[in-house]
Amino acid sequence: MKLLKNIFIFIFYFIFSLSLFAEINFSNNFNLDIKKKFSDRDIKLMYTELSLNDKVSFSCFNNAMYGLEKIEDLEIFNNSNDSLLVMVDYTKPSTEERLFIVDLKEKRLLISSLVTHGRGTGDLYATKFSNKNNSYSTSSGFYLTGNIYNGKHGESLELYGLEKGKNDNARKRTIVMHSAYYANKKFAEKYGRLGRSKGCLALPTELNTKIINLISGGVVLYVHTNFDENKEYDFSKNFYLKAIR
Repeated sequence: MKLLKNIFIFIFYFIFSLSLFAEINFSNNFNLDIKKKFSDRDIKLMYTELSLNDKVSFSCFNNAMYGLEKIEDLEIFNNSNDSLLVMVDYTKPSTEERLFIVDLKEKRLLISSLVTHGRGTGDLYATKFSNKNNSYSTSSGFYLTGNIYNGKHGESLELYGLEKGKNDNARKRTIVMHSAYYANKKFAEKYGRLGRSKGCLALPTELNTKIINLISGGVVLYVHTNFDENKEYDFSKNFYLKAIR
C-alpha cells in the first residue's frame, strides 16, 4: 500500500512538472512572438525590392525604418498616408539626387530628386548641422510634414522636427520645403554644386509642387547624415503635439 502511494505521488509530481514546463515554454514562445513590425531581414529585403542599392545608403534606410516604427507608435497618423516615407541622404554630394520618396506598401520608389542644404551646413557636401536660429544650417533627424502654404518662395511645406535639441526649432526657424532656382542640374554643372539655402530643403522648381502635394499632412521625413548611427529613438507624442500648436 505504501509503495502504491509513493508511485501515485511520483506520477502526480511528474505530470505537474510537465505542465509547468509546458507553461514556461508557452510563455517564452509568446514573448518571442512579440517583435518589431519590421525585422532586420524585412528591412534588408525591402531595401533590395525597392532597388535602393545604388541610390540610398543602407544606413539611411535602416535608420529611417526604425524611426518610422517608433513614430507610428505615437498614433498621430489619423489623417495621413502612413505608407509613404521620405528620406534625405546627406551622405551624398549635392550634385546627386538625395531626396527619395518610397511607398512601403506598394514597395515602389515614387520620386527621387535633388535637394539643397543650408549654407552653414557645407559646400558640396553637408557636414555641419545645427538646430540654432541664424545658423543657416540644416537640421538632421526625423520630421513630420505639415500643411502647404504660400510664402516668399511660393508654395512651401511646413516641417515639424520631432527630436528635441536636434531639430525641434524647425518651425521657429521656418525650416521648410520650397522651390529654388539654384536647385537644378544646370546650376550644379555650372558651379560644381547646388546653391544653398538658409537651412531649408529647397527643391527643383519643376518638382516642388508635385513633391510637397504628395507628402503633405503628416508623412515621416528622415534627414540622414554621416554622423547618424542605428539607435533606439525616443519620440514623445506630447512633444509633437506641443510643436504643432
